[in-house]
Amino acid sequence: MLTGLIIFHVVVCILLTIVVLVQFGKGAEAGAMMGSGASQAIFTSSAKGNFFTKMTTVLAILFMVNSVALTILKSNESKSSLFDDEAPVAAPLNNDAATATQAPTAETTTQKTETTKEAATPAETSSKK
Repeated sequence: MLTGLIIFHVVVCILLTIVVLVQFGKGAEAGAMMGSGASQAIFTSSAKGNFFTKMTTVLAILFMVNSVALTILKSNESKSSLFDDEAPVAAPLNNDAATATQAPTAETTTQKTETTKEAATPAETSSKK
C-alpha cells in the first residue's frame, strides 16, 4: 500500500509540474504553444485558463492529501526515532556548568570579591612604588 501511494505521489507531482508550466500567463511560457491550434477546442483562450486552473486545484489537493496520508502511514509503521542510536551528550568535565545554573548567593559573591581584592593587592603595591 505504501509503495502504491508513493508511486501515485510521484505521478501527481509530475502532472502538477506539467500543468503549472503549461498554464497561460502574461509572459512567454509553455502555455503559448496551445493557443494557436483551431483543432484543440478544449484549449481555447478562455476555456484553457478554466481547465488548467481546475486541474491545478485538483492536483494540488491530491498532492496535499497524499502527503498527509504518507506521513501518517509512515509514522505508524515505525515508532523509533533517528536519534535512538545516538550516544547521549556527555556531562561537562568541570564545574562551570553546575555553578552557572545555580543562582549566586551572598556568600559566593563576597568570596569572589575578596579573592579579586587579594589578587589585585600585589599589583597595586608594585605600581605604587
